Amino acid sequence: MSSGVVVDAAGWALSRAARGAIRLLPHRAARPLGARIGDLGRRIDRRHPRVARYNLEVVMPELGPDERRTLIANCFEHFGSALIDNISLGRFDPVEICRRLTLEGWHHLDAAEKLGRGTLIVTAHLGNWEIIGYALALYKGETHVVARPTHNRFVERDLRRFRERFGNRTIYKRGAARKMLSVIKQRGRVAYVIDQRVHPNEGIETPFFGHSSFTSPLLAGLSLRTGAPVVPMFAYPEPPDRFRVVVHPPILPEVAGADATATLTRRYLEVIERAIRERPELWLWMHERWRKH
Repeated sequence: MSSGVVVDAAGWALSRAARGAIRLLPHRAARPLGARIGDLGRRIDRRHPRVARYNLEVVMPELGPDERRTLIANCFEHFGSALIDNISLGRFDPVEICRRLTLEGWHHLDAAEKLGRGTLIVTAHLGNWEIIGYALALYKGETHVVARPTHNRFVERDLRRFRERFGNRTIYKRGAARKMLSVIKQRGRVAYVIDQRVHPNEGIETPFFGHSSFTSPLLAGLSLRTGAPVVPMFAYPEPPDRFRVVVHPPILPEVAGADATATLTRRYLEVIERAIRERPELWLWMHERWRKH
């Protein structure tokens, strides 16, 4: 057995033990506990708070130093809360999960699916995006979720079970285009997170918060090829232990010309930017979105 497998197995064992301990606590304790863990992470992590500060200085220069510090602190607390919240949710059956969801704008998804062209869901690392997969599976049925695998194979196995526990399927990002196209041609549903930076060889340069960065053109390309609408969706935590799942109007591929892919990609990012500006503390500012390769 290689040393890498041993390390992965040890990390998995620790994560399993931690999950078991979390589920012994009342569910309403999950978010407060996660916030404390997130705050601790901010205090001992040098790199990611620095990345978040740089990002905010670039795209929100109107914020003062104290406002940036507060926003970054709130951001770390949120992601700690989201992590522990998701672990704690594993104790609930579908009925109990549905009781904790408030659906808003669901008619937009209904309208998109009535077109019969398949449906592409676009979202971002905003709020608790994993809950979108739960809502889609429980109210609409099987959804294929595009994801990047974690480095730990054992943790990835558990994460995949979490995503697929209500009938969804996972498509890994490497080689995802062909599988996504197959699902859409069968009038299925694919969910895709578009807000992360990609390598210039894989992306197109598009503005996001007024600054150029590389974004995957995959979603726009599939929409143009198949006619499938792209439906923006976001999931927000609501106190004390609920979620609000918001669906926005579908974006149709009603553009043409050499810049059609870039035009559609900009539209997706514009919706995401507006959502982030409404709740900036819920977005992943620790990601190096505007770094050039």
